[in-house]
Amino acid sequence: MEICHAHNRRAGLRRVPKKTFGIRLSLPEGDPMRQVLGDDWHQFQWFEDETARESRIEELTGRFVYYRKGDRPTFVIERVERDNPDE
Repeated sequence: MEICHAHNRRAGLRRVPKKTFGIRLSLPEGDPMRQVLGDDWHQFQWFEDETARESRIEELTGRFVYYRKGDRPTFVIERVERDNPDE
């Protein structure tokens, strides 16, 4: 069978090591966005080092440029780490 598109790969993608340091974002009890996203909504973000993770946490907890005066982010932020990032 011929390959339909010349850009299709014959070999797999190279293996990229998983990032070890992460944060888990969720919403606090009573947050109105729970009605939209659901009570069990959460998201993980992964970083190569602790410095990048801490920088992102600082971004998420600071005042966003387009927020109204008095608005604050309401994420629940938990620091997480992978035990074995190569698995």
